[in-house]
Amino acid sequence: MHFGKFEALLLSGAAAVALFVSPAMADDTATSGADWQGFYLGLALGGAHSAAKPDTGVVYNGYFFTDASGSDREQVNPVLQRRLDGLDVTGSVLAGYDFQSGNITYGLEGDLTFMGFSQTESFGPANYDNNPSATFTTSTTVESDFLLSLRPKLGYVTGPFQFYISAGPSVSRFKMTHEYSDTASGKSITFSDSKTALGVSSSVGVGYMLSDGWVLRSDYVFSYYPDIAGGSSELNGDGKTDFTYGSDFQSHNLRLALIKRF
Repeated sequence: MHFGKFEALLLSGAAAVALFVSPAMADDTATSGADWQGFYLGLALGGAHSAAKPDTGVVYNGYFFTDASGSDREQVNPVLQRRLDGLDVTGSVLAGYDFQSGNITYGLEGDLTFMGFSQTESFGPANYDNNPSATFTTSTTVESDFLLSLRPKLGYVTGPFQFYISAGPSVSRFKMTHEYSDTASGKSITFSDSKTALGVSSSVGVGYMLSDGWVLRSDYVFSYYPDIAGGSSELNGDGKTDFTYGSDFQSHNLRLALIKRF
């Protein structure tokens, strides 16, 4: 993971904003037109375009090789590293607390999103460049069911509207499955790895105060996970590594939420 320092700076910056926003630097609360302070719960429905980008690779370690007629790595790696993307309906449960100082709001929001991402990229059978009499077939699947985020939040209110941005750490559970077979060895492998991954989530949105504490809100949420899988496997039973595995994941989610403030 390479996001520890970034997340720490992100959280400390948001905390500093919350601590040092002063009533003297904002208008009187009455000029904001609505009271946004307090605890809230909500439900959201949306659509997400999500993608995993595997960096699975061939290892030159006895089985795969390169010669004058072709390179296994240069041929197979682009196939193994094809992007897996798709559109999914999302449902989210939201909970948070806002403080208000005049037109400025700041707080913290928890977000549990269910999305059911499951995409497969398959290829073959295709002939090896350096051994045209043999073929290979490969298939990669990446799956995830949820994203859980906790984001410090900073906003500005005017009349019945609240405009805000937020960013913070996010966690999810991913599963990668890879299958590979070829006719040169007559063998096949199935690799599977499940991992709880840490990432970063950010959002921008606008809420409209209806009445009795009800708010209609629209937002865009971007989530990024740099490392959702890892491992290695061997194809021909000689005990030497033939493939290494890894992938990142990102999601772009547009939502409409109904929120009740208490």
